[in-house]
Amino acid sequence: MKNLKSERQKIFLVGCARSGTTLLQSILASHHAISSFPETHFLRGTIPKFWLFQFIKYYGKKEQLFIKKYLKRIKRKELYNAIPNPTFNTLKWVDKIINLIDLIPNDLDSTIWIEKTPMHLYFIPLIQKVNPNIKYIHMIRDGKDVVASLFNASQNNPESFGGKQSIENCIKRWKHDIQIHKKYINHDNHFFITYEEIIKNSNIALKKLCKFLHIEFKEQMLSFSKMTRELKFSEENWKPDNSDELKVTKKFNSIFSEKQKKYILSQLHDTNINVFKQLG
Repeated sequence: MKNLKSERQKIFLVGCARSGTTLLQSILASHHAISSFPETHFLRGTIPKFWLFQFIKYYGKKEQLFIKKYLKRIKRKELYNAIPNPTFNTLKWVDKIINLIDLIPNDLDSTIWIEKTPMHLYFIPLIQKVNPNIKYIHMIRDGKDVVASLFNASQNNPESFGGKQSIENCIKRWKHDIQIHKKYINHDNHFFITYEEIIKNSNIALKKLCKFLHIEFKEQMLSFSKMTRELKFSEENWKPDNSDELKVTKKFNSIFSEKQKKYILSQLHDTNINVFKQLG
């Protein structure tokens, strides 16, 4: 195997957890020009989130093993030799990680790859330093729906969400991530799309996104359930079902009491996401 960089467009799809990134990834990956794969967590799982620690971090066998386990799960052991060598240099590590991701797509027709790990939102500054040409799709969703979905998913799958998350933690997570998204408004190579736009005006929203990616919108993108199954691991049962139906969630109203709903809305009212609906 030759470790040559491809000419594909490199795209990172990011967003707060439970914002609909899996749905959008499945839709996009249903386009013949786009290749995607299960969440890698390569950056989130190996690089300190806080930038000060990134200066003293050593990337060694532990981090290599993390990557190796993923490659084994997707049956790509032949890529083991592309796993980055040990280093103290975070930017060098990121560069090698991106080169490795570039090797994962093995189809000949795609011109784009999309890596979707929501928490890679936190590592955009590092990615941009390494490769300023990489593009980002930011998935934005209404706060009350994210809080409801994140709270519910963490209660049912605590091992995958750092334990059962309180309502307060879910609120803080969404508000924190929205502030990060806002840093990239009007930046080149960044596209914003809302969950509500996809549900209510899917054709219009997806045509704008396809224009950003320099590809033609295809109706086949709305038949995405097969890709949903292929892009998640078997234990990730909190991710979308196999339906092609685009639907508005009612989880906020169904899982919270009136008192809880009132509290959540009071905590979210000062965070405006309407600005994202005017972008793209």
